[in-house]
Amino acid sequence: MKKTIIGLFFSLFVLSASADHEEQTGEVYFQNVPALCGKPEMIQAYTDHANMKPLFISLGREGMNINGEAVYMMTIMVNTDNTETMSVIDVPSGTERCILYHTFDLTTVDKNK
Repeated sequence: MKKTIIGLFFSLFVLSASADHEEQTGEVYFQNVPALCGKPEMIQAYTDHANMKPLFISLGREGMNINGEAVYMMTIMVNTDNTETMSVIDVPSGTERCILYHTFDLTTVDKNK
């Protein structure tokens, strides 16, 4: 069941790795996105090694509706010197965790301008 939920979530954003084209659907389309998945303790070891700390934690809800059932948790992290970011997704009662991105050269935008 958990793999089905993870698969459904990722199907919103990616095509299978064997696809060599993009499927256009109106003004949105699927794109290949790399993700690193594994047992929660292995992903935690990766985030610890990269000195990542949670910055934001939020829930993804069914149907992208604020009243929908929580179907995943997203954690946005930054490293200790604020130069890298990482996004980690967890599915309730899942045995896997996935890193959707690990970016570098973080620049903070001044909100007052």
